Amino acid sequence: MKNKVGIPARGNDFFKRESEVQKILLRLADGNNLQITAPRRVGKTSILWYLRDNKMNGYAYVYIDTEAIYDTDDFFKKLLKAIVACPEVHQSTKLKDLFSKGVKAFSKIKSIKIMGNGFDVVENNEQNSYYEDLFNLLSGIVLDNSEKLIILIDEFPQTIQNIVEVSNGNEIIAKRFLQLNRDLRLNPDINERVNFIYTGSIGLNYTVASINSTAFVNDLSSVEINALSNAEAEILLLELLTNKQITIEESAKNLLLKKLEWLIPFHIQLAVQELTGLVYADKHIGIKHIDLVFDKMVEARNNNHFEHYYSRLKSQLKGNAFNYADELLQKLANEGAITKPQIFDLSVKYNQEQSYRQIIEILLYDGYINNVGDANIYRFNSPIVRMWWQKFICKN
Repeated sequence: MKNKVGIPARGNDFFKRESEVQKILLRLADGNNLQITAPRRVGKTSILWYLRDNKMNGYAYVYIDTEAIYDTDDFFKKLLKAIVACPEVHQSTKLKDLFSKGVKAFSKIKSIKIMGNGFDVVENNEQNSYYEDLFNLLSGIVLDNSEKLIILIDEFPQTIQNIVEVSNGNEIIAKRFLQLNRDLRLNPDINERVNFIYTGSIGLNYTVASINSTAFVNDLSSVEINALSNAEAEILLLELLTNKQITIEESAKNLLLKKLEWLIPFHIQLAVQELTGLVYADKHIGIKHIDLVFDKMVEARNNNHFEHYYSRLKSQLKGNAFNYADELLQKLANEGAITKPQIFDLSVKYNQEQSYRQIIEILLYDGYINNVGDANIYRFNSPIVRMWWQKFICKN
């Protein structure tokens, strides 16, 4: 298993998340459309690629990353392109035959053209044309052997935020976008053969709640992706080290996992990357290396791995809402913990008494903080993120 830090792991480099994969497959088998919920860096995208690469349950999967999309038409156009490029779709559905026979749904499609042995999506300037063509395509295709088509949409909440942003806060456009997606999912000509999975680095529920649109996603079944168990984290750690031909003392292994605390694949991978540099000569990790590696993990050269926590917060929260979260996290980084009364008192300072609970929910969902063990006390989820915050964000 190669140590790929910060990018989706595929093939032999993917640490199989058996429990999470099975939860997803069971929900799909029941015909559910899903949202995968988890903080950033927990491994959501890697799981999507695992489903796709292995055609789990015999389904056909199409993966689309929509983070850079700011327009409704561009969103549906990208989905169209990805679906017609999927081998299981343009081969097993015999799309050419369906188009040539003038099947009713396909005769309405204007933006898909036969190009040699394949298909392409061409420009069509008619309003809502890409959505309507996608609707007709999904209504008409039937995969061989009664396979399902699973459409994996990554960074969907960010797309919603983008649409709100470019429309200067006009929520009507974003609401219409969400309604069109819901209409696709719930249409009886589509939902028996096509399911959708949405995920993203920010929470879908908060994103839609911020524009009063929760009704447009209440049909989605939520699947939570958790951090690794201690046993899983140990297996991943040892597999990564074995690939580097590095050994680790039992006491050092236990101390590393204890100090990591929040056992997500990314943090284990980053620790292995830095440990590899520390022991490149003797290839053996001892207790003395563990404290050193934490300092290495939060050096400036690794800023690209952590800066997104701060920049993401600035993009989600504006004005006093951001100022409140900023001071709260700085206080947490410096002091280690904050109580519920302190959280409320700080909200008064920034006039956030009515919305501080939603801000705390964002920080919980996105993996900044937790109150595990004592519901009245909050801490940083990850000691590594806390160390980085102290070093690069805290003002004193």
